[in-house]
Formats: sequence, C-alpha cells, structure tokens
Amino acid sequence: MTRLLSLVSFALFTVASWAQTSDLVVFSDDGTKFTLIVDGDEKNAQPASRVVATGIRTQTPVMVVKFEDAGIAPIKQNGYMEMGKEYTLMVTTNKKGARVLRMSGEAALGTTARSEPVKPAPPANFEENATSTTVTQEASTPEEQVVTTTTVVEEGDPLGEGENVNINMGVNGVNFNMSVNAGGTSGNSTTTTRTTTTTTTTTQSTPAPVKPVIDNKPKPVEPTVYSMPGYTGRVGCGWPMSSTEFTDVKKSIEAKSFEDSKMTLAKQVGANRCFTVDQVKSLMALFSFEDSKLDIAKFAYDRTYDIDNYYKVNDAFTFESSIDDLNGYIQSR
Repeated sequence: MTRLLSLVSFALFTVASWAQTSDLVVFSDDGTKFTLIVDGDEKNAQPASRVVATGIRTQTPVMVVKFEDAGIAPIKQNGYMEMGKEYTLMVTTNKKGARVLRMSGEAALGTTARSEPVKPAPPANFEENATSTTVTQEASTPEEQVVTTTTVVEEGDPLGEGENVNINMGVNGVNFNMSVNAGGTSGNSTTTTRTTTTTTTTTQSTPAPVKPVIDNKPKPVEPTVYSMPGYTGRVGCGWPMSSTEFTDVKKSIEAKSFEDSKMTLAKQVGANRCFTVDQVKSLMALFSFEDSKLDIAKFAYDRTYDIDNYYKVNDAFTFESSIDDLNGYIQSR
C-alpha cells in the first residue's frame, strides 16, 4: 500500500512539474564557440559563445556542450533545475585543465536570457612583483598677452580770454588727434605735455609639461591551490564547495519528499563537485535510513578534500556494522 501511495504521489509531482518550464543560459568564459544540446535537442544552429535554451521541462536535464573546435573534448553533464527559474552556467577550465560546466547564477524566469551577461575578465597572470602604471596629464594653459594703452595730453597756458587744448591719443599704434579752441586772442603760450601710460595685463596660462604619475601598488596574488587551515593530511579533490553553494544544495535535497529522490539529487549534484568531511556528515544527516547514509558516505569518499579526516563520518551512523562496512569499502580502494 505504501509503495502504491508513493507511485501516485510521484505521478502527481511529475504532472505538476511538466506544467512548468525553466530556462538555461550557457556561456564560455573565454569566448570559445560551442553547440548546446539539452536532452538530445540541439538549441543553436550555429556555434556561439553564449546560448539561451528556453522551455526546458525536466528537472534533471542531460546537457552536452559540443565545441566548434573539434580538438576540444565535449562536455556531458547532468544538472538539477527547479521549474519556473532561470539558471546561468559557465563553460570554464578547472584546475586540471579540463573543460567543465559550472553554476554561475540563478534568477527569475526570463531575467538573464533577455540581456547579454557581462563578459568575465580574462584570467590574469598574477605575479608577486607585478605593478600597474597610471599616467595623469595636467591641462595645458595659454601664454601671457600684454595690452598697452598710451594717452598723451597737450595743454596750453591761458591766452588772454581763450584757451587752446590739443589732445593726442595712441592705442596699440593707432593715433587719434583732437584740438579744442576755447576762444580768445592768440598770443605767446607755454606748452606743457603730460604723458599717462596705462598698462593692462591679461594673463593666460602657458602649456605645462606632461607629468606622469606612476602607481606602483602591487596587484593581489590569487591562490591557485585550495588550502584548508590546520589540515596537513592527504587531499582527495581539488577545491571543495563554498559554504554558500553547499547551503543551496542542502535546501534542494531537503525539499524532496522521498529518500530515493534525495539520493538521486545528492549524487547528481556531487558528481562533479568536491566536499569537506563536515559537508559529507551534513549530507548524511539528511537521510533517515542507515543504508542511505552508508550509500552517500561511500559515494562521497572519492570526492572529499580532507580525506584523512574521513573517520569523522562514523559519528553519523547508528550501527557499528555500518562503520565496519564503510571501513572495508575504504580499504578496498
């Protein structure tokens, strides 16, 4: 009876899931062109560095990335995608030089597919003594100009009842003459000349030489190998999942109602990922049956970074026989 109820629930869940879809955005971090195939359906007719696949109706699609360059091995990978969401995956190169698909982002349906993602910066060759140079130019200024105005006033002394005034003005080489006779009779006169010079200076900046400003701050050095603080044992895989990514994985597994569904999802997620021993223990705690805990412990052994700490997963078992079974499995590796 329990088995029948499980099948009915699974059928209802499948019908509900079929009514929704999800979208997939895949791009290469170095511009390499490829063809995306999802569940056997080719999503782009011509190879491209970014492909948008819409209307995906399965939660666990099989994705194949076939590169335009035949010399690059294709990628085949299973994924887990909740309906009604849009996922962005990046084609990149792992620490071993192999091409892999890596989760890059998750958004509401149709969000990322409508816009071109920001192309990631090319990998930098970080050097400990590398420096960057910044050159700053000062604005040039015009040269100085001088304008000179000269005024010459010529006055005559009084002659009887009249007065003669002659004014000569020179402005930048142009002369203006003006004579005024105020009346009276002519006679002997004494002429006094008064010269007033007014200098107006308009200063404009002169061009200044370009002065380079050099910034010698060293660039940060990016680690190429993961290192776990305080751990000195053997390493089972390259780079374990971050705490944020692992939290998302746990939420997805916990959302499943059946033990078999949880196990399928856990193995799909962990197929191309690296765990820590503490993460493996957390995964085991998500399962109710001892057999399931043992199964996930065996599965994760070859995918654990701090492999010499694997004895700690024994705390997650209820029976001693499970510990013996896991130990026998590890000894046979």
